[in-house]
Amino acid sequence: MRVKRSSSPMLSAVTVGVLLGLSTLMTAHAAPPKRPESQQEFWARYDKRDWSAAIEEARRLVETARANTQQPLALANALTLLGNSQLSGGDKVNAETSYREALQITEAQVGGADPALLDPLRGLGYTLALLERHEEAVPILERALIVSRRSFGLFDLGQQGLLRQLASSLSQIGRMTDAHKQMLYLQRVGERTYGDNDPRMAPLLCIIGDFYVDTGNFLPGRDRYRDALQIIEKKLGKNDPALVQPLRGLARSYVQEIFFITQGYEPLQDRASMDPQANDPRGLNPKYLSADGERAIQRALAILDARPDTTPAVLTDTLIQFGDWYQIKHQPEKSLPYYQRAAALVASIDTSSPEAAAAPLSFPVRLYYPLPPLAMRNRQLPPQQTDEKFVSVQFTVTTTGDVADAKVVEQNGSQRQASEALQAIRASRYRPKFVDGQAVETQGVVTREVFKIRKQEDEEGKS
Repeated sequence: MRVKRSSSPMLSAVTVGVLLGLSTLMTAHAAPPKRPESQQEFWARYDKRDWSAAIEEARRLVETARANTQQPLALANALTLLGNSQLSGGDKVNAETSYREALQITEAQVGGADPALLDPLRGLGYTLALLERHEEAVPILERALIVSRRSFGLFDLGQQGLLRQLASSLSQIGRMTDAHKQMLYLQRVGERTYGDNDPRMAPLLCIIGDFYVDTGNFLPGRDRYRDALQIIEKKLGKNDPALVQPLRGLARSYVQEIFFITQGYEPLQDRASMDPQANDPRGLNPKYLSADGERAIQRALAILDARPDTTPAVLTDTLIQFGDWYQIKHQPEKSLPYYQRAAALVASIDTSSPEAAAAPLSFPVRLYYPLPPLAMRNRQLPPQQTDEKFVSVQFTVTTTGDVADAKVVEQNGSQRQASEALQAIRASRYRPKFVDGQAVETQGVVTREVFKIRKQEDEEGKS
């Protein structure tokens, strides 16, 4: 099964498998290298996540390095830093240019497996993946892994970012068996580094569990979360905060299963082997989400509530996840208290930060959407074989997260497509917007549903 990135909030953050963070590009394999004095200003900006200033400092480093033709590798390093800051700032196109030049210069100066190749290869591979050019990203990432293993060893933990992104890109192009091999190798790396039953294995097991769940492989995904729980409970106790991550992952897996089904994807295992409710048609209805998942998120919240050192961000995310659980089940009276607690926490955080402007309760978020049957057709066909029709629907998200006043405002599709789009959006459920700690109505929300039509069918319809 090939799983493509979706606009759904349940899948968008995780289908890619690895979302680039500050530490991903700069992962060290042993002690972090000492930063040259000439780069101190760049790193000061980069560490503060001031991407515009970091880019300008990196450009200054590039200009200085270009003037010194006797040290080409210094120029390659400066270009890599520029690519890192551009990519972190969201400028993927220019990041690709910077990484490619850095790689070209480095290849001309060193051997085919020299560690100097690693950073430009890794950066280029991540960039191509974020540009959705996974066919191109895969060989670059594979080459980066070869360099990493020859330079730092077969089981060096520093390769985990590459393994995760390679698995994600392989899954995007339909090579699921190869993708699973990367995740199994990641587990072996962790076991060789930490030992099978070390609590430090738990985050890696959760990463692997997330990958399986996000590609529709729910049984092994849940097994990884439960393995993590068992390790932590045995070594650290049944109330340790390290349990929160696998508990939340386990709960999310059941929501993700609902998402897969409503989007027309078939889980990789037979549903009867996954859940006792599978043979009950109610199991397909989000109203009957697994009690196992509900217990997991409830336990995660109880652990956080019992600790005075719980950070507001972690508690907020967990409260929202619990609220979403009930919202998906169409129980707004149960979700509201969790959302309100989360809103109060968000209000206590510094509102001048960039993250506050995109606070998770500051806009309505779609949590459940049964994709129109006609929109499920022809999704795997090459673009040259299909035409696209669309239906745009405008509606209001109420204070309870329901949809009201839905109407078609623009379309070039058929009446049947318009009817299905309306029916789907009326059945959807949202996390409502909150203002001053209270849910508010949001009018004028617009969604656009795209229908892929075989060109041959389209032409026959016109004749």
